[in-house]
Amino acid sequence: MKEQIWTKLEQLEKKIQSLKQENFEYREKIANFEQILKEQRGLLNQCNEENNDLKTKLEQFAIGSAFAGKAEGNQEAKAKIDSLIKEINLCIATLKD
Repeated sequence: MKEQIWTKLEQLEKKIQSLKQENFEYREKIANFEQILKEQRGLLNQCNEENNDLKTKLEQFAIGSAFAGKAEGNQEAKAKIDSLIKEINLCIATLKD
């Protein structure tokens, strides 16, 4: 009877050691994944910034094309110019007050 108990205890101890090792390995994997996630978020932020820069350049190009007399982008250019004029008028009105 005592042998069975000792055998069960030894088996239990081996399982505990195995689970401890698995826990350690999973914690390492989690740390690695968190590092990868951090790097990927940085890349995503860079891509978003580049995307915003490209959108701005495209908008500027459309306005420039409209001023150059090209029919493409005339509507967008006019809308942008109208928006800028409204902003200028608001600034002037604020300065007058």
